[in-house]
Order: sequence, then C-alpha cells, then structure tokens
Amino acid sequence: MSHHNTVFSQLLKLVPRHEFETLANQHHTGGRLRQMTRWSQFVAMALAQLAGRQSSRDIVSNLSAQQCKLYHLGIATVSRSSLSRVNERQPHALYEALFHKLLGQINLAAKSDGHAGVPQYCA
Repeated sequence: MSHHNTVFSQLLKLVPRHEFETLANQHHTGGRLRQMTRWSQFVAMALAQLAGRQSSRDIVSNLSAQQCKLYHLGIATVSRSSLSRVNERQPHALYEALFHKLLGQINLAAKSDGHAGVPQYCA
C-alpha cells in the first residue's frame, strides 16, 4: 500500500521537529505532561486554525475523523480534556519563540534568493 502525504503534513514539515522540541523543553512549566505533548497541541491547534474550527469539541472531532492519519503527523489520539488542560496551563511563549525562529529562517531564505526579506515585527 502506498503512502501519500497530505498537504497538512507537508506544511508541518516546514517546522523543524527537533527545534520545536528544544523550544518546548525551554518553555515548559509545571509537571510532566501525561498524555498530551506540546507537538500534539501544536498540530491540533494548527489544524483548527486552518480548518476554521472554533471549539475544543470541534477540534477533537475533526482529529478523530482523521484517526488513521494521526500517526503520520507524529501524534496520537487527542482528548478534549487534555487539549483544554495543555492550552490552559502551558505558556504561549513557546509559539512566540517558534514564530521568531521561523521568521528568521524565512528572512535567510529570502535574502539568499535576492529578496529583501519579510518586514520586522514588533514583539
């Protein structure tokens, strides 16, 4: 059986997983996460943003409909309570740092192609 990458998995490949995990470890607060990882949170919230999902119930049902593809995205089943708990207790600073890291990579790629780069954003 052949495997075909989804457009969403191709988008996720633009985020270096090892750099994401390094940032996640730097910005982790509290105890150990039992079932949900920060990568699972990122994938769930990115899919929610792209699919226009509003509620955690809607996000989880959307992920459940794609159950067989979750493994290829690097996540397991996501429960509504775990997603809500991670969203509530973990700081947003991880995603701010990830944004700045990706923006730096985009600027480097743009400059190497002869473009001026992306305008600077204020933090």
